[in-house]
Amino acid sequence: MSKRFCRNSPLMVAALFLMAAAPNPAALEKEKREPIVVTSDRMEADETGNTVTFIGGVTLKKETMTLTSDHLVVYYDTVNRGVREIEAQGNVVVRQEGRVAMANKAVYYSKDEKIVLTGEPRIIENENQLKGERITMFMRSERSVIESGNVLFYQDKADDTKVKGLNLNKNRR
Repeated sequence: MSKRFCRNSPLMVAALFLMAAAPNPAALEKEKREPIVVTSDRMEADETGNTVTFIGGVTLKKETMTLTSDHLVVYYDTVNRGVREIEAQGNVVVRQEGRVAMANKAVYYSKDEKIVLTGEPRIIENENQLKGERITMFMRSERSVIESGNVLFYQDKADDTKVKGLNLNKNRR
């Protein structure tokens, strides 16, 4: 039995080294995530309020998403000093892989990776348009929830009539 162990021990040692050298899956996920890059005409930092305000010609880039607006405030989490939420106001446009969302205000929640659009929000995806009082875009699942709105989508028909509309019920809770 000891001969078998000695014969396989180099393999065991190599396996242990590979396991020790392999990065932690959580670390890999953090390494994959790109930083948030914001450019603007002016920036104001308030360390006591844990905010950074960007004013004029604001562009935010995060992975595959680009957000532009007139004014943007980044709120930091006081415990881990990470971004808690980002609030954009004025001429907000969010672009992400084939869809464009527009609104007067957008709030990005870092923990849930979602954007809530208010102030005449709408999404244009291909030729389709989604409008409502409030639209929530889930960034990782490419899913949206439209509250109290309507949808205008195009569908090919045999007689080449393409427009079809759908009104959503105004269910409020």
